[in-house]
Order: sequence, then structure tokens, then C-alpha cells
Amino acid sequence: MPIETELKLQIDPRHIARLRGHPLFKHATRRASRKLYSVYYDTPDLDLWRAGVTLRLRRTAGGASWVQTIKGGGTVAAGLHQRHEFETGITAPFPDFSAIGGELAAHFASPQLRARLKPMIVTEFTRVSSTLAPAPGVAIEASIDRGIIKCGAATEPICELELEVTTGPAWRAYQIAMQLLETAPLLVEDRSKAERGVALHLGTRCAPLKSPPSPVAAGMTSNHAFKSLVLTSLAHYTANQRGMLVGADPEYLHQMRVALRRLRSVFSTFAPLFPAAVLEPPVAETRWLARILGAARDWDVFVAEALPPVSARYAQHPGMAALTRSAAILRQAANRSARRAVVSARGQGLLLALGAWTNAETWLEGLDVAQGTEMQRPVSGFAHTVLDAALERVRKRGRHFANLAPPELHRLRIAAKKLRYVTEFFAPLHGGKNARDYQDALARLQDALGSYNDAVKMSSFAERASRGLRGAAAIEARGIMLGWSAGMQTVSTRHLKRIWKDFCAAEPFWK
Repeated sequence: MPIETELKLQIDPRHIARLRGHPLFKHATRRASRKLYSVYYDTPDLDLWRAGVTLRLRRTAGGASWVQTIKGGGTVAAGLHQRHEFETGITAPFPDFSAIGGELAAHFASPQLRARLKPMIVTEFTRVSSTLAPAPGVAIEASIDRGIIKCGAATEPICELELEVTTGPAWRAYQIAMQLLETAPLLVEDRSKAERGVALHLGTRCAPLKSPPSPVAAGMTSNHAFKSLVLTSLAHYTANQRGMLVGADPEYLHQMRVALRRLRSVFSTFAPLFPAAVLEPPVAETRWLARILGAARDWDVFVAEALPPVSARYAQHPGMAALTRSAAILRQAANRSARRAVVSARGQGLLLALGAWTNAETWLEGLDVAQGTEMQRPVSGFAHTVLDAALERVRKRGRHFANLAPPELHRLRIAAKKLRYVTEFFAPLHGGKNARDYQDALARLQDALGSYNDAVKMSSFAERASRGLRGAAAIEARGIMLGWSAGMQTVSTRHLKRIWKDFCAAEPFWK
């Protein structure tokens, strides 16, 4: 069954003219404009959507015939949508189940389901398509769509660029997008028009997405595992991008930061298999973005979690009120910086570059024979070595635990975090209750170390929030925060000792 491969990007209508002025469009081999009308069918309970399948009927404005399209399966990562597609022409404006073939036909075998299908979503848009030929043997259909998605009385505008690879490797779409990004701002889009329509139907915003399960499976090579983990991290990041940009919930930013941390952990985990120069560019760029998002997340935690109990205890204190207002302003500034970084050409270019790099597996070109052989071996042996090394680092950092100073506990926290990510990456190779129990003990340790770290950082953020504040009340507020921070550290330290003892008693599941 054919697989549709297309990269989706949002574009502001103000920048369409600039985009069309790019040399790639000027030298396009074909250009066409048409008005398209599409109807998406599903049951009232969205049975098809929940099964990962879409049924669409589409016709050109003024046309008499329809094209019926079934899509299903596949993946989405860094804006690249790859799905199985079965398309056929029909004459009537309603589904023709006899024309559905291939693997996706099984989804429509039930007469009860067929009877419940009805029009759920409508899209109307003008599509201006150009065929780009960036290299011999490569053809990409570049379509700029402008119009509307409708579901009942709810509507949402469409203004996007689709780069469908009709001939050539998938990474070429990213290459084209990076060139176009030099001319006009673009935003990687992980949702299809159908998914956006479903969101309108449900009438709710999508919730922040936590990290998905590890894609690593028994029998995978190290190369396959590395690629899968990178793509999973990118998908996690882009799934939360939209919510973060509209400021819907601080959790979106948190999950994007987690996704970047996991991505950087993938790089460090597999680094022994690569020459240092191969990973330097993606590591440097992800570090830049993680630093900016991390600063915004730290202010979120300080203002939303650390400050409220202190402010409530000293609700009538004028210095605490002033410090709280100052912290809120600093938080807003950090979040604005994070949003600017995400939408910037550098931020979106990073996603596109990582997408191209991962899909093309460019890293293989920098390996010698021995390294290439190692990458093609089963990942299980490599995983065992990496897990042992990560655990040894934690044990080393935790020696003489009762006497560790804050900087040493910080280093232990980083080592525990890396071990937690590595265990999550490779747990599917082992599975079972032992893996879950060990991961639970490790998660409790990391959470406790994180709480202690937040208590330590509280004094630093209080100092920064109180800069510029004058008077005795401001000095008192600063002292209140420093005292509260010290108290929280003492409480957290007592708790940590028990958590550390429990972790040391846990049996590593890979042993």
C-alpha cells in the first residue's frame, strides 16, 4: 500500500508572498491553483479517529467526481507525516465501501460501523501547488493551503505549507523547508487537518503530552534504537509546541524541556558509538535551546510552586508582596524569551535539521568500519554496558551520602537523572515487575533530589527577584525566603536519606 510522506508547516498569511518569491518556487516545473472541498466521515464516537484511521471525500470546486481517501497507521515526528494511503475515484458524494482495498479495508468491515458513519468535519481551501525538483530524481509537491476547517458551528483557519515527497527520500522535504525558512518564518506542525477538525469537534484543547513509551525493542540494532529514540523525542517536543506558544499551561513548556533532556540523553548514551565530531552540532544546538527553556521552567517552578506557601504564610507582609510581583515579571520575561527561541529561525531550523539528519541517517557517513559494525549489532549488549556505567556513576556520586554538600547532591541528581533516562530507554528489553520496581525506586530518588535542588535554588531566585527592591520590608522578605529555603533543605535532607537507602537496596533489573 502506498505511503504518503509530507512535511507540514504553519505559515502566517502575511509571509506567503515572500515565500512564493523564493527561487525554489520561481524555478518550479509546474504550478496549479484549485479550490478543494473535503468531507471527513466518522462515527459520533470517533471510532475511526481512535483507531488512527481517516476517511475523506474530496472534490475540486465545480467538479462532478470525488476522490475517496483512506489514511491510517504511520508516524509523525518533527512535522513529517508518513501514513498508509488508499485513494480511489468515486462518483457519488458519499463513501463507497466496495472501493476500499488493502490493509485499511478491515477497519470498515463492520456493517454497524458503516451505518454510523456520517460527515463530521469539512474543509474548504484554495491550494496553490508547485512541483519542485531540487535534485535529479527528486520531486516535491509544495502546496500552500489557505481556507477553513469547519465542525458544526466551530471553525479554524487554514494557512499552511505542505511539502509532499513524490519522488526521492523523505529527508529532502526537510532540506527544502530549511531553504524556505531563510525567506519566511515557518512553524513545524504535527497535526493533520483531520486532527485539527477532531479538536474542534471535541471542543477542548489537547492536553500536554508526556513522554511516550520507549520504542526500543528486542532484536533492534544500536543504529535502529538510536534513530527511533531521537524521533520519539522530537515527536514529544513538537506535540507540546503549540500549547506552549499560546501559553495555555506551564506543563507544555515543562514537557518540551523534558523532551530536549531526553534527546540530549540519547546523544550522551550513544556517544561511545560515534566519533566526537558527529554529535557536536546537534548537541550544541539542543544545549542552546534547553538552556533557554530551562530558565523559563525554573521561573515557573519558583513562582507557581515555591513562592505560594511562603506568600500565604506572610500574606500581609509588604516586602513579600513586592517580591512576588517582581518574580512574576521575571517569569513572564523568561517565558517570552522561550517562545521567541522556539519560533525563531534557529529554533525551527534545529527541528528541521534534526529531522533531516535522523531520516537520512547522515551519521553513518562519519563512522569507520569498526564503528559501523558496532552500530549494526543488537542493541541489547550495548544497553547492558551503558546501564552498568550509568549505575556506577550514581553509586560513585552517592558515596558518603550523609556528608554530601549541596554541589555534590546536585551532581548526584544529574547522574540519577541520566540513569533514569537510560533505564527508560532500555527497559523494554527486559520488562517485567523487576524493571518497574527498580524504575519506581529510581524515580523516587530523582524526585527527592529534585525537591532538594528546588529548595537550594529558592534562595538564588529570591535574590534575583528582590534586586531593585528598596527598604526594610524588602530586606525582611529576602531574609524570609532565605530562611524558608534553609528549612526546606533540612526537611528534604532527612527525607533523602531514606529514599537513598531504598534505592541502594533495589536490584538492578538488567543484572
